[in-house]
Amino acid sequence: MPGWSPDQVARMGRAWVTTAEQVVAVSATDGGLHSVAEQLGIPDAEAQRLVAAAHAALPSATAREMAQPADTSQYGLGVLKP
Repeated sequence: MPGWSPDQVARMGRAWVTTAEQVVAVSATDGGLHSVAEQLGIPDAEAQRLVAAAHAALPSATAREMAQPADTSQYGLGVLKP
């Protein structure tokens, strides 16, 4: 991605985040931007700049969709009783 170093791309890849879409989607979640910053070992402000670069690399419709947190309310967090 433009603006990202090879090391930053590799660090995100170790967390299984390998596309601009995934970077934007992760950053849209509660605490997601901070998680990106922690994974990269950089301040939140620098992570925001990198997320903005990822956002800018996407087609506008995709960027808008990925920037909205997914509604997971219909999915449980554990197993169902038999």
